[in-house]
Amino acid sequence: MAATKINRIIAELKKAKHAVTIVVGNQKGGVGKTTNTYMIAYTLAKLGLKTLVVDLDPQANSTKTLVLTRSRESDTVQPIDKTLMRGVEEGSVVNLPVKILPNLFLLPSYIDFQDFTKYLYKHTKNEFEETHLLQPLFEPLKADYDIILLDVPPFSIEVTNNAVMFSDYALISLQTHDDSLTGAEEYVNTLARLNEKFNLNLEIIGILPMLHDARNGVDQTIIQTARQEFGEENVFSTIVPQMARIKRFPISGITERDRYDGKVIQLYQTVTNEFLTRLGLLRGVK
Repeated sequence: MAATKINRIIAELKKAKHAVTIVVGNQKGGVGKTTNTYMIAYTLAKLGLKTLVVDLDPQANSTKTLVLTRSRESDTVQPIDKTLMRGVEEGSVVNLPVKILPNLFLLPSYIDFQDFTKYLYKHTKNEFEETHLLQPLFEPLKADYDIILLDVPPFSIEVTNNAVMFSDYALISLQTHDDSLTGAEEYVNTLARLNEKFNLNLEIIGILPMLHDARNGVDQTIIQTARQEFGEENVFSTIVPQMARIKRFPISGITERDRYDGKVIQLYQTVTNEFLTRLGLLRGVK
């Protein structure tokens, strides 16, 4: 029954005229946000959904991991000719996405995107323009994909604001540490403020606990606190534990060569199934 429901949700996403867009975030850095972005995207692509990762972080960690993933799967080198920041300056990003694997695409970032805030304030006159600079650039991409995941930097409210404006949903990554919980609280408040101020319809898919150590009482307490504060139904039942192989993917790319890889891939299949189920509920898929 669960598999049938997942298949219906996938079919509904494929049938839609425009990609469903999800911003993945937390106001705190180092909480597994980027890992969740590219692993869920990788799994969605394997399920047959044409998926785009938009890397809006000048640290470009999603870009590095996915480019490594592509290089391991192909003997040909596909250069990245133009950076995201240059695309913003030229007024078009439609030709920036590069193919990583079948159904998996990346709009890469680069360190020069750290100049986005400076560019933003130089080319806008009011708060509306400040928060909507990227929206007209990214909207055309929605016609080409089934689902788009946005990886945003934790400390740039300017990038976060712009990403939210062209997103349909938000996924919050929660590392089981107190400062990450505070970051999740601040992020929810930011989303609520933007929703109200600009009359958005953005909804939260859920809060995904990350890097959990089942033997650590503090980690258990953080998860319980999150469930009490945000509501049991809003916290994923799937918890991503500490796994050494997850830490290796940014060095090697995502691989499926041995049983350790297989454990991570299987885990993120479970995470992605819950992600799709939650998305289906919000979209009214029966």
